[in-house]
Amino acid sequence: MITRPVAAALSCRQCQSAILRAVVSRPTASSLRTLPLRQARRLPILTRRFFSEEKTVDSKAERVVEVLATSDVVPETNEEAESEDVPWFLEVEPPRHPESQHKVELPKIPEDAPEVVGPMIKYIFEDMGLDDISLLDLRDLDPPAALGPNLIMLFGTARSERHLHISSGRFVRWLKKNYNISARADGLIGPGELRTKLRRLRKKAKLLGTNTAIIPGGDNGISTGWVCVHFSSSGDNTNEAASFDDSGRFSGFWVFSRRTYKKNKKARGEKFADAEELNKVLASKIQLPTSASALQWQAMQKASQQHRSYSTSARRLSPSVEQEKLASDPQVEMAEVAEEPVIIELAQVRQHIQDIQLIGTPIDQEMLYSLIRGAMMTPSPNNAAKDRLSLVDQLLLTAEERGIEIWNDDMFVTLIEAGLLSPCYGPEIQRAQKNLEYLMKQKGCRVDGDQVLRLMNAYAYRQDWDSFWDAFRMPPRFKMARDSRHYELAYRTMALTSSQKMCIAALRWVYPEMMSQDPPIMLVGALYESLKACLMVADPGAVTWLHNQSINKYNNLRPVQRRRLENREFLKVLREVESIRAELMRAGLVKEGSATMHS
Repeated sequence: MITRPVAAALSCRQCQSAILRAVVSRPTASSLRTLPLRQARRLPILTRRFFSEEKTVDSKAERVVEVLATSDVVPETNEEAESEDVPWFLEVEPPRHPESQHKVELPKIPEDAPEVVGPMIKYIFEDMGLDDISLLDLRDLDPPAALGPNLIMLFGTARSERHLHISSGRFVRWLKKNYNISARADGLIGPGELRTKLRRLRKKAKLLGTNTAIIPGGDNGISTGWVCVHFSSSGDNTNEAASFDDSGRFSGFWVFSRRTYKKNKKARGEKFADAEELNKVLASKIQLPTSASALQWQAMQKASQQHRSYSTSARRLSPSVEQEKLASDPQVEMAEVAEEPVIIELAQVRQHIQDIQLIGTPIDQEMLYSLIRGAMMTPSPNNAAKDRLSLVDQLLLTAEERGIEIWNDDMFVTLIEAGLLSPCYGPEIQRAQKNLEYLMKQKGCRVDGDQVLRLMNAYAYRQDWDSFWDAFRMPPRFKMARDSRHYELAYRTMALTSSQKMCIAALRWVYPEMMSQDPPIMLVGALYESLKACLMVADPGAVTWLHNQSINKYNNLRPVQRRRLENREFLKVLREVESIRAELMRAGLVKEGSATMHS
């Protein structure tokens, strides 16, 4: 049977002629004129493949001659020829992948650890695909942890909630199959349980008439962001008792062996380790992930928590002799700054801030507040809001470098007040004001009474009545009582607007809150005058009707009209205010014709 290379060679004209010339001998003399053999036309090579290593390829004719010369050899040579005859499309170099720049280092296995720990770490990393694997060895902890003695904990991060539950279920089955360990996974939601809960949720939504689709990103009571798989390598079951708080919610569990251990140690008179010793033990037994990304993230966290010390060596200019004297004696500088008059021009404020930055002029909290007010509220021919905001930003950065607390309640109030009272108030400052108000709400600032008054005055100056009443409602949010100054400012501001509608709306809810407040508010002094002025704007004829009821023109009215005038809303309020005022005068708390209280 002709082999495959021989058949391929016989199909080529050039190979046939080469075989004939090699086998058939040439005649020495011939009477006949032989025609020259036609050379087979060679087609140009269309494609040429380049390789990184040099390949030696024999010509096809030579391979054919070798095959014919060794045709009677054993079939092993045929197999070698077939292996050498590789098509061009299979002559491909294997791909070369670049080495990973971030090599993950797995936690080292602790000494005397169970045999399952090593394969378990490898399975968690390679098969489960968890990241940031860390190990915490709590076997030397005294007293033992709540989960029991001889505890080793592994932490890992899944890539999604679905990945978390799938990998946790596979891990439990892997422990049962390979090591015959029955593990329990708290927080694990199986696929069947998830489908059942989703079906019940859709059915409930359909009965309620709401949308059957689940809200994207919502919890719905069926999702969890953690799974705790715990087991015992020795096969012992820990005796745990559930603990519930007063509301009936699950609050943890308690291992009875730990309770017995603590009782025995207390009976022997031994002392437990304090918090510092426990922290040292935990710090020495924990193995955090050491990948480049994790180290970079830890460095960023430390950098955000560090406090920078103040240094002007890189920015210091050549000061004069007088400035060196001032910088060498901070007490003299503070005294001179305290005795300086109020800064009027914005250029002086800018120069003062530059002296603080470059020369090192001392600054305290009160001076910081005054400079912020000067930078924002000082009049200037070019009211550039960007320049003022940039100046305040530089000042706050310098104060933070010197260790001055800048994000407190008083600072928020000062910045908002200075922005509202600024002569260049516009969209830019308004945007900064909204951002500060948002940060103030997120931080949960507990402003005091004076700060509330400052905010109310600033909002009233800009006629931002929504923010004005929002500042007025701040004390009750933190279960704090308002004082008489808040009510007096609210009544006086509404009276100055001369708007009957605004005064009526304010009196209908501010006055009842004032009368029901504990401790009660005394209607004396400026509060009485402001309330009376607000009532006169809300009902201009109330005072006239109260003091002139016996005039003939009112006596000639019909009973229905007279009753309607007497039962007016704010006439009743004014009558009540006057009666309370009369009682205070009879008690001697207020002198007649005086607006002061007796001590």
